Parts: sequence; C-alpha cells; structure tokens
Amino acid sequence: MKDSRGWKARIALILIIVLTFTVLFLKVPLYYQARSYVVMYAFSKYEEKKSLLETQNISIKIPGGSSTKEKDWYPFVMVFNDHQGFSRYMNRELSLTVLYNFGSFSWNKSSSSYFQEESPYYNSFYGGYLVKDNSGDQIYGFNAEGEPEVKEIIAVPEYDYKHLVLESLGCPKDKLTMEILSYNIEEDVQYAGLSDWSRIDALLLVNSPDHKLREDRRAYIQFGNPLKREDKEDFKLMTTNGRVYLRYFPEFESTIFLYILAPQLLTLEKCDEEILGKTVIAKKSKL
Repeated sequence: MKDSRGWKARIALILIIVLTFTVLFLKVPLYYQARSYVVMYAFSKYEEKKSLLETQNISIKIPGGSSTKEKDWYPFVMVFNDHQGFSRYMNRELSLTVLYNFGSFSWNKSSSSYFQEESPYYNSFYGGYLVKDNSGDQIYGFNAEGEPEVKEIIAVPEYDYKHLVLESLGCPKDKLTMEILSYNIEEDVQYAGLSDWSRIDALLLVNSPDHKLREDRRAYIQFGNPLKREDKEDFKLMTTNGRVYLRYFPEFESTIFLYILAPQLLTLEKCDEEILGKTVIAKKSKL
C-alpha cells in the first residue's frame, strides 16, 4: 500500500510538471511559431489533395525558407484553394490554387516578420497561382492572340491579397485596396528553366497588414499576432512592388503564375534570384 501511494505521488508530480511547462509554453513567443508550423503543414497537405496540382497532375517545386542559410522566409510553401470564390469574383467558371510563402518567425516574437515593419520581409509574399478556365474554350490571362490580359492577370493577386489575406485579418470591405500605379510588360522571357513566359512588374498601392489585435482570428494561426503601434491607423495605405511571371501550359490546361510581392525592391530581386527562379515545374510522376 505504501509503495502504491508513492507511485501515485510520483505520477501526480510528473503531471503537475507537464501541465506547468505546457502553460508556460503557451505564454512564450515560441508557441506561436510551433502552432503555425504544425497547423499550416497539416492544412496545406489537406488542401493539396483538392488542388489543381492533384487534378491536373502537376508538380511545382517552389523552394521554401529552409532552402536558404538566412532566417528569411517561412520554411515551406503552403497550398490553398478557392475555386468557387474566385469564380464568383470573375463571373466565370474557374479553378484557383494558391501557393504562398511569407516572412519567417523569430524565436523571441509572437509574430512572423510579415507583421514587422522594420523587417525586409514585412508584408511580403512569394509563390504561385494555378488558374484553369473550366469552360475549356478560353486561356486565362491571355487574349485570343496570345497576348497578356493585364486586367485578368492582376485580378488573381488582387483577389488573393484583398479577399484571402486582408479580409481574414479583419480589414473592412470598403477599405480593401490594390491599385496599379504603374506597370511594365515583357514577353518571351526565359524563367525557371522554361521559355515563353510573360513578366509584369508593377508598383502598387495596397493596405498594410498593420492593425490592432482583434478577436481570435484564424489568420493569426499562420502569421502570428499583429504588432500595430497605438498611434498608427489600421490597414493604412502603402506602396509595394509586385512581379508576376505567367505562362500557359497546354499539357495541364492551366495558366501558371509565379509571383513576388514586397515593399523593398531588394527583397523582391533577392527572392527572384535565390528562390523563385529555382522553381521546377513538371508533370507529376505516378508511382
């Protein structure tokens, strides 16, 4: 009986220690990083099964932040789909798969650098879009002559930025902004080991992600907590640089975009050269 009481006491002590460390862990910044990695990895794997990557048998390997020596971007590229939402937005039967990455977490902050205004990766994204016109008689992003349709092209990052990102953070609908201030188009570009890309560089007026912490929004799971200073406006306007490469792939019946969005031009150029340009696009092999 005495041994039994001692065994129970040891178990109780272990449970108290575990619970204490669990509570402490939930209060430290590292918790937000760990939560983001675990949840977003599982959610991305789930979304990938419903994506154009799966249905069109496409393999797109975009390097993540773990491919570089610096603490720059999130370790892996994530996947999200919004076929119905984008179809309503464009009033066409479309499929949309989003591949995306943003600034990394630091061990001593409850926020990723996406929210850190002093960071080179503040409000920065890179990744890809896959768009398929389900009518079968149109190519998204290009006119009948095969020339880029700027309005259609910009509509993809605009929908993503305004409605998938900013709305998820609580930005009021009447404040959502992505306006083209200037742009330049270049065609017949060699990129990611392939020819015949079109490239658009643009200067954009957009909302910043800065805002006061609100109720427990799901978007905070991936980005961490916002870091808005009290004297600043929620979702204030700012300029940023955008770069989009796009190419239609007849073998996939889809238009593939590769994109970067960053306020600092140096961040954009570095991401283009060291990460996005190393993307590999191929037909998915069946085992």
